[in-house]
Amino acid sequence: MRQLSSYYLNPLALCVYTGLVLAGIYLDYRSHHINQLPLVFLLGALIAVLAWAFNFKRLLGMTEIPVSTIASAAQGYVELFGTSKSLALTRSPIRGVECVWFRLWIYSRDTNYMWRLADYRISEQLFEMQDDTGTCRINPRGAEVFAASRHVVEQHGHKYIEDVLFADSPVYVLGDLDTGSQINTEVEIHQDAGRLITQMKQSKTRLMQQFDLNRDGEIDMHEWALARESAYAEVRARHAQRLQNELHLIAMPANKRLFLISGISPHALRQHYQRWAWIHFSLFCLAALLSFSIRNLAS
Repeated sequence: MRQLSSYYLNPLALCVYTGLVLAGIYLDYRSHHINQLPLVFLLGALIAVLAWAFNFKRLLGMTEIPVSTIASAAQGYVELFGTSKSLALTRSPIRGVECVWFRLWIYSRDTNYMWRLADYRISEQLFEMQDDTGTCRINPRGAEVFAASRHVVEQHGHKYIEDVLFADSPVYVLGDLDTGSQINTEVEIHQDAGRLITQMKQSKTRLMQQFDLNRDGEIDMHEWALARESAYAEVRARHAQRLQNELHLIAMPANKRLFLISGISPHALRQHYQRWAWIHFSLFCLAALLSFSIRNLAS
């Protein structure tokens, strides 16, 4: 259902709503009484509000946190935008193009000449995202993938629908980020600096060469302050390099929050959900008003 909803829920809701209205008009025309239309519009209002909730939830999920860079993103629920990179050569099943992710539906004709789902495949291979500040890996398992490139082909009595996210293309992700280790705290930096200062004390030759500025054979208070500053600077540089080399992984949130991967920018995706949310909200108001008005008119 999650894989279906990204592409079909909004137009499907409009089709169901239109079908209900046409059916209600036809039944009332046959009976020469306005009996079905109030109920039809009430059902239409229910469908519209459910479709509005679907879009509003995604819009809210995208607006509650700002887009971060990979290097500055904190662990937890994050929103990132960058360029997709493949970890291993992956090609889509139908077009054979290089990609980071694909999804495939295969339909065949049944005895009534109707399309029936015969097979469904989806890649769950990890891929990378890069921005100007760093790299992270993405586990697409369980994600709602939107705006992938779609290709439809019919051949030999089968229909193939293939969605693809290309390599080296823009990709937007909303999900849980885990760096795989704890962020370095000031306490850890202080402890590491203390150990380095102890090592410096034990190596008196090194200490004298680096910090005995007046060459009097002693380390005075000013020179000790310089040694401590040097130790802290060295430790902070080590921690920064370690943090830069950590493995960043984005995966499905454990608390069932929205996990979204998109082939378009976050701004364009927000506009998409915002537009559909307004359409369904307008239909809800219209359907509720018509149901109430027709019911009063019939009575």
